[in-house]
Amino acid sequence: MPALNSIADSTATNRHVVWRHGLLLTLLCGCVYLIGLKTTHLWDDDETYFAQVAREMFERGDWIVPWFNQELFSHKPPVMYWLMMGSFHLFGVNEFAARLPAALFGLANVLLVWRLGRRLYSERAGFWSAVALATSLNFVVIARAAACDAELTFFCTLAVYLFVRGTWPARTDTEATIPTALQPRLSTWIGVYAAMGAAVLTKGPIGVLLPGCVIGLFLLLAKEFPAVSQTTEEPASPLWSRLWSAARRTGSLLSPGRLFGTAWGMRPLLAIAMVLLVAGPWFLAVALRTNGEFLVGFFGTHHFHRFTAKMDNHAGPAWFYLAAICVGFFPWILFLRPGAIEMVRRFRQEPSHRHADLLLLAWVTTWVGFFSMATTKFPHYVVPAYPALALFTGSFLSRWFDRPELCQGGARRLIWGTLLFIGVGIICVPAFIAMYLRIEARWLWGPGIPVVLGAVFVWRLGSRDRLERAMAVWTTATALFLVLLFTVAAAEIDRGQSTVALARDIHNASQDSDLKIATWRFFRPGLVYYSADQTGVSRIDQFETPEALAQWLEKTPGTRFVVARVSDFEKSRSQLPAGLEIVAREPWFLKPEEELVLLKLSAVETQVARETDVSAGSTRQ
Repeated sequence: MPALNSIADSTATNRHVVWRHGLLLTLLCGCVYLIGLKTTHLWDDDETYFAQVAREMFERGDWIVPWFNQELFSHKPPVMYWLMMGSFHLFGVNEFAARLPAALFGLANVLLVWRLGRRLYSERAGFWSAVALATSLNFVVIARAAACDAELTFFCTLAVYLFVRGTWPARTDTEATIPTALQPRLSTWIGVYAAMGAAVLTKGPIGVLLPGCVIGLFLLLAKEFPAVSQTTEEPASPLWSRLWSAARRTGSLLSPGRLFGTAWGMRPLLAIAMVLLVAGPWFLAVALRTNGEFLVGFFGTHHFHRFTAKMDNHAGPAWFYLAAICVGFFPWILFLRPGAIEMVRRFRQEPSHRHADLLLLAWVTTWVGFFSMATTKFPHYVVPAYPALALFTGSFLSRWFDRPELCQGGARRLIWGTLLFIGVGIICVPAFIAMYLRIEARWLWGPGIPVVLGAVFVWRLGSRDRLERAMAVWTTATALFLVLLFTVAAAEIDRGQSTVALARDIHNASQDSDLKIATWRFFRPGLVYYSADQTGVSRIDQFETPEALAQWLEKTPGTRFVVARVSDFEKSRSQLPAGLEIVAREPWFLKPEEELVLLKLSAVETQVARETDVSAGSTRQ
């Protein structure tokens, strides 16, 4: 009976801890992701592109074909638009509604990583993994943005989680984390590939390609490095011997027979069937509705061409994503060095965690390696690898709390000092950046205050080995930093958005409902979104030559507005209609060397100009 009572008490305690951790994570994400979600306007370019597409589909009642500026938009599949459209139904068309789905999927990601960490490592490791993901800088960016990255990350993580759930046994903190079998049941594979199908419907083929490669690479590594209950220390060997051994293992891993065997064991025919079942109906419907035009643009331009050529002026060196992660996974990236050292030691001495570590290694290597080969590079492309980085961080912190000697002395002071140095930089540097960009900087230094104070308190607690309390302070300081960054500092910068100001200028200068808008050698999707907000005009014509613009001005009835760069207007003014007047000037957002001009040509001015031309012609005759 005492044993049974002990088990019951332990179960009740574990249940209490689980509920408490879940509540804390939900509150943390609610503060970081939802506070001030409508404080700023949508940021060019992706947010305004996607929100405007969702709005046009919403207004048309069209759940199949994506539209932007009243034209086919073949950049992304529909999951993101569907979620925004549902949010528009509930909250109206606004910034909050456009961003809310990403915030909710951000929370879902955090809770999923918590469960994944609990199964791979321990309850405490899962909790701190979720905390690290919830408060890493670039993950917060995607969880507060009207884009599809939070949804993609969730479905890719869900595929890995379902694989782990079907491979690793349910565990307690006293059990080893060794998979029961490396080949899960058919039902597990069905769930894994259904999640990948949802990822394909969110962003495209990478939703099945990269999660599939993560699992495949893990299966290759797991067979080469088995997890056993006991191991003996291998004697030291010369460097050349270790290099030769590594080369032989690499060759063995990449042998055609082993690659084919691993791929076939993952049931590729089932993968194709499930992805087609989940994503195929929409792709077929949009292909029929657009005569295949969407598929050509989606697969040809926005996948193959984006991978092989630079698009949107975003290229970078091979190490681009390593630098991006150093910034994007702040502040938890500071634990990378001691965590990596501890993982290497643990890999040799504690093989019971080996397969969990190999899964994280395969996860990060696949995403970072794949996009490092691509020509077009954006920091958010590798955010689906952040759950693995968070699990790596959480597993290290969990062991560090019990064994402070894993990171002490100079290594520990380096972490606290780096955090303090970055906090001071956040306070001092923004003033100089704002001066260069010609934006106001009254409160840009504010987010640095909690970082500096947090570093001081963490340093004091850490020096006394009160590590878990130090990390609680670290998390609180990081959360305050993020809230201030995305509410106070972002609001300061947001006031200078040129597309918002230009849309407001058009609204103030328009006197009738019959108005048209065009851009000349300048275009930002935000102008479409906010012009629709301010004036109801949901299409903006685009021109590159003064001749084409002049022809549009002559033939288009009603009041016409044109947005152009000042330098272009001054250079080609003589080629444009005489009645064209300047009604506003705005600085180009974050481009201090450029200025934009809003031009207006009313119907009355056009008629006067035509009568003047006729009169002048009669006089000459």
